[in-house]
Amino acid sequence: MIRNRDLDSFDLKLLGLMQADAQQAMAALAEAVGLSVPACYRRIRRLRQTGVIQREVAIVRPKTLGWPLSMIVLVTLERERAHTMEDMMAVLRAEPEVLEAWNVTGDHDLAVRMVARDMESYDETVKRLFVIDERVRNFQTLVVIRQIKELSPVPVAAND
Repeated sequence: MIRNRDLDSFDLKLLGLMQADAQQAMAALAEAVGLSVPACYRRIRRLRQTGVIQREVAIVRPKTLGWPLSMIVLVTLERERAHTMEDMMAVLRAEPEVLEAWNVTGDHDLAVRMVARDMESYDETVKRLFVIDERVRNFQTLVVIRQIKELSPVPVAAND
């Protein structure tokens, strides 16, 4: 895995540009960072192969596809079994309504970002995921009223 100190100014510029628009033509990227097209292509291929660029995706607004409700669910798990966290993470990874999930510190063990078509479907999903699951001690739902900031690029900082 490449670390920040392994990235030079060309890599950092490319990462900044690609986070803004990953579909830019290779020639445009090369010109913007001051490299030849083949050199730019090799660098981007290396960034992909080493996992610096995890993947390139289209970010779709959930409302467009019929998912108007967004929630953040804070989950506290029981700690009686050795594999409780791993089992719960597998359940969340397999759930289409779960967009993101994090293992966190503090009063809760998991923070889960999910979507729903309506409150009834959310209630059904929550019952299946959290209410009847014995691994879950309790959970708290935060309904998103308005998104203030959309998914943003990771800040590109100079090497340390």
